[in-house]
Amino acid sequence: MRLTADSFPQTTMHDDGAASIDFAELSLLAASIAHEVNQPLSGIITNASTCLRMLASDPPNISGALETARRTIRDGNRAAEIVTQLRALFAHEESLLERVDLNEATHEAIARTWSELQRNRVILQLGLADVLPPVAGVRVQLQQVILNLIRNGMEAMKEVEDRPRLLRIRTEKDGWNGVQLTVTDSGIGLDPPSLANLFKPFHTTKQDGMGIGLCVSRSIVERFRGRLWAARNDGHGCSFAFSIPCYATRSTKGKVLRLSTAAKPSFRGKQPRSPQKDSKSRPTHRSHRTRPR
Repeated sequence: MRLTADSFPQTTMHDDGAASIDFAELSLLAASIAHEVNQPLSGIITNASTCLRMLASDPPNISGALETARRTIRDGNRAAEIVTQLRALFAHEESLLERVDLNEATHEAIARTWSELQRNRVILQLGLADVLPPVAGVRVQLQQVILNLIRNGMEAMKEVEDRPRLLRIRTEKDGWNGVQLTVTDSGIGLDPPSLANLFKPFHTTKQDGMGIGLCVSRSIVERFRGRLWAARNDGHGCSFAFSIPCYATRSTKGKVLRLSTAAKPSFRGKQPRSPQKDSKSRPTHRSHRTRPR
């Protein structure tokens, strides 16, 4: 269903069919925008404050101020792009599929969350496949999924004090001509009821959470014929993974994707493997203790 401003004057308390869907989708869209643009807006405030301090110093740090001003513009553009993409997602508009390198998207997501990772004392380990085919999707949307999974892992480890706060990110070729990305944390984990409701709108286990990030992430992944799921680890924490079909040059290049609200994934992805059971096949992880590229 397409949301337009013209539809709302026709809505009454008795329109319990279409009206309830309109307002449900509108509420989810509004909450999604508030959730997803929070980070770039925080970056804008931080960078603008830093820029002012650099200009006010004696002597002024002109080169540093210019760089922080560029980051401010970048975050502003990103916030606008997120709003545009979310609107297209909820309105079920057409999207032109792109060749997306999940390794590059992962590095960019890490760069955007690096200060948060350091502030929360998170040890990051990467196991990115050396050779990884591109997937078919929209880059900014898939990057937002990765950002949400990273932040979800950080949130899950905030109360952990008796062991390292370890976040593992792994990419690999999937067996059904797709690519899988898995994020594993060493947090407090989830009980079965919470796991069952994890992707429902407005369901959250966090004290100050909105229950939006995972719901939107699953909608994005499924829009590209993918699948996102979660599993409890054998030890501590949880693993979140998503699988996306590879970009096939002949059949996918330039293709316009239009999915209805009833569209369902047409395949099954692998369940995320528990780190304890994956010691033989897991790629060698590299700990990142310096600023990523």
